[in-house]
Formats: sequence, C-alpha cells, structure tokens
Amino acid sequence: MAATSTATTSTATHGTTAVDTARHAAVPGSDVTYRAVTWNDLDAIVDAFYATWGVDEPGDPHIARLTSRHFVLHYLEPATRGEIAEKADGTFLGVTLSRVAGLPVLFPQVTGELARVNAALDATPAGADALARTEAWHAVEERMEADIAINDRTPAELELFVVAPAARGHGVGGTLWRNLLASFAEAGASRYYLHTDSSCDVGFYEHKGLARVAERYAKDHPDEHVGDGEDIYIYEGEVTA
Repeated sequence: MAATSTATTSTATHGTTAVDTARHAAVPGSDVTYRAVTWNDLDAIVDAFYATWGVDEPGDPHIARLTSRHFVLHYLEPATRGEIAEKADGTFLGVTLSRVAGLPVLFPQVTGELARVNAALDATPAGADALARTEAWHAVEERMEADIAINDRTPAELELFVVAPAARGHGVGGTLWRNLLASFAEAGASRYYLHTDSSCDVGFYEHKGLARVAERYAKDHPDEHVGDGEDIYIYEGEVTA
C-alpha cells in the first residue's frame, strides 16, 4: 500500500540497487544526496508524513503523531528498498519506500515497533478510534488489491513517496522516481503499482503513464468509517527504466 505525495530504516546492506551509492543533484543553494534509508531515518520520515497528512484529533494532538508513526511503520514493514533525499546538512527532502516480492525486508524490527505504537494508540478511547479507522483503511486497500488480483501479476509496489515542500519543483521528486524505476528494473520487475487517494496529486502518476485500475469513492460507502472521506485509488504502471 502506498501513501504518495508530490504536491505534496540499521542500514540496508542486501543490495538495495544503485542508490546504495550516494548521488548528488543540483538544487538552488545546496547539493542533494540520495542514499539508502537507515533505521535512524524513521523519525524524520514520520515528521514528513505528519506534516503532509497529519490531522490532530480533538483534545489530543499526540494521537495524530502516533497515527503518522503507525502509517510509516505499516509502509516500512514490507519494504525491501528505501531511499532518502537530503541536503548536505542532513535536512530531509524526500523518501521512497518500495518492495519487490521475494526480496528480504529492510528492517525486521518494524513489526515490534508497530505493535508498540498500536498498543499506545489503543490505550485511550480516542486513540483506539483513530487506530480502528486506520486499520479499516488498510483493510479496504487489501480488498481492492484482492478484487483485481494485482499481486498475481505485479511483483513490485511503491509503498510511500513523500517530497518535502521546500524540495518541490527542484527535481528531487523526479530523481527519486527515476531511481525507484531503475531499482525495479534491476530487480527484474516489469510492472508495479501503488495506492493513493484524493488528498494526493494523482495527476503526477497519470503524467508518468500509470493507469488507474481500481477506485473506491467515499460517497458510495457512507456507512464505512474509513479515513476522513477520501476517495481511494490503485494505479499500475510498466517499468520503463
């Protein structure tokens, strides 16, 4: 599953493709480094997710932080590759997390950390409600995948794609995207997919040649307590790198 925004982790050592070697691209006023995600990047990724999608719960803004951490860990759990874009001073600029079926996951310790976060959410009524809505979202996406049997034909998935506001328009997202496709090609994946929703810039994916292959409109499911009323989509594309 992917949360993706364009308008919007111990070091991986098992061959996460060409991005394991640092690369640089020109950005006004500084250099950008592209490198493999490490476990120490978790907090920065959570902060970026919260800044992009976090919605404070009434009476307890801490819940939104925990929910953001849950989402990032959910995407990181199956990830077999991750790439961070950052400035020379370490400022976060963007990230992709992705998986290819059959490759080892980056961080087996994610499962325990996710259980800890879920327990913290479940400890209060408001947190439990937020967790229930989040888990309902995951269940909807899994049903959408099953309905079109996408995992039977598509071995690769973009789990998370976030570009910081300061980096947009400077080529960071484009470089992360090209590196992602190159990693899929190197792993032998010919097709890939992602989940996104109406809060994201879905036009970016259509511009990149992906096709919308599944959609769920919130208005058609008034009795389902999922998210905050977003429409949910699956996009599928061919690896062209």
